[in-house]
Amino acid sequence: MLIFRIFGAGEWGLAVANHLSLHNNVEIYLRDKEKIELYKRQMTHKELGVTFNDNISFYDMNTLADSNLMGAENIINIIASSSSGFVSIIENNLDYFKSFDSISWITKGLDHTSGLLFHQIIDEQISDKMEKCIISGPSFARDLVLKKPLEVTIASTDSTLSNDLISAMSDDNFNLVPTKDIIGTEISGVIKNLSAILAGSLTANEYSDEYITQLIELSQNEVKRITKLIIGKSSNYQISESEIDKTLASPACAGDLHLTCFYNTSRNRQLGLKLTETCNIKKIISKIGTVEGYLSAATLFNNKGVYGNGLIINAAYDILYNHMNPREVLNKIFD
Repeated sequence: MLIFRIFGAGEWGLAVANHLSLHNNVEIYLRDKEKIELYKRQMTHKELGVTFNDNISFYDMNTLADSNLMGAENIINIIASSSSGFVSIIENNLDYFKSFDSISWITKGLDHTSGLLFHQIIDEQISDKMEKCIISGPSFARDLVLKKPLEVTIASTDSTLSNDLISAMSDDNFNLVPTKDIIGTEISGVIKNLSAILAGSLTANEYSDEYITQLIELSQNEVKRITKLIIGKSSNYQISESEIDKTLASPACAGDLHLTCFYNTSRNRQLGLKLTETCNIKKIISKIGTVEGYLSAATLFNNKGVYGNGLIINAAYDILYNHMNPREVLNKIFD
């Protein structure tokens, strides 16, 4: 029987853990000892409105150094941290992760310190031979808990790994669409945040929704351009153009772009709605909370050797960091 080990306990990670625990044993590893004791004692998460199943156990991440936890064939490891916590989980548990042949993650974004995507972090720090799997798409933790219909992308270098996850997670309300295109799936989860900021700015400047639809198409082109650029420099990830095109229409790309660009639940779109030429962006973010697209715009722009010179990247950077007039920048996008 498979055991799923979840690293990190944000709402999405906890929702996925709870979903997996309906038919599997799940171990959640945290760094916060107070949270561990709280979850063990209460076995609930009030904000999610969920009572955890008996199949879920909570552990201190420091216990991963125990050799008895390493290398078992029936373990699937899933990183569910924030983007800012991804690298430290890898670095602080290198021996543990190196004892396995595969790793999965449900974290979107990239590392803002190195500018690397998460598959590149894994290649550099663990092994470029490690099988990898990412689950990404338009999803809210609460919707998974409430069993609302959700469809996400599962991208993997190994069909056995993805099939195991599909078997464990899919049901009448939760559909996982498989692909081999890890890079396009990752890039989709980065670009959609920049696009949502621009979409919010379009709405704030009274552009019609037709412009947001055009923005989504331009964003898909940006995903394709960056994906091909990275694949062209890699010998380990050779994906056909037809497979990339499938990614553009997938839940991870088209689905997530639509959700984040049109719905105000997105913090990135909320930031875009409040942008003016003279606004204090950092003050706005302090009220909204972490805005991943704000960080990613700088990371992508400052790593043009990797991500190239892109329309969406440049537009987001000009508004957010060069403090250019949003309407002028938006007009240039559609020239």
